[in-house]
Amino acid sequence: MADQAEEATQKKSGSMLQVINLLLLLLVLGVGGFVAWKMVQMDQAPAGQEGNATEEVITIPEPEEEDPSLPPVFVDIADITINLADAEVSRFLRAKIKLEVRNEDAQAVVEQNMVKINDMVITLLSSKTFAEIRTPQGKYELKEDLIYRMNRLMSGKPIKNLYFTDFVSQ
Repeated sequence: MADQAEEATQKKSGSMLQVINLLLLLLVLGVGGFVAWKMVQMDQAPAGQEGNATEEVITIPEPEEEDPSLPPVFVDIADITINLADAEVSRFLRAKIKLEVRNEDAQAVVEQNMVKINDMVITLLSSKTFAEIRTPQGKYELKEDLIYRMNRLMSGKPIKNLYFTDFVSQ
């Protein structure tokens, strides 16, 4: 008799454990589905707010849409003087940079992000050593890296080219 009562208790607890596991599985799937749904909803703009945007989105045309007859648009970056990353000798770099942007809209985007651009330029330049930037190849690689990072910092590709108008290192 005792064995039958024990088996009945084990069956009840075993079936109860299966029910609890099933409920936990459904709860986890439900929460996961809700989180996925919210993530998808965040990527989409609300239907009622598409025409009522409070901030105007400026789109920058790709290079193939440019009109070559228009004069170039330039933006100056503040003069930069930084210490180079050389450990054995104290060296500095003074640079003046002009950015060639695609159009007036791109100029507005660049000017809105000028603080971020200055910070990024100073951080990148101060990580370079004298040996890395003293050759023409080093300067070219630095230009390419700066253009890539600036365009990545902003949406689109507003910066067409970068010119060093002063580059003194000692």
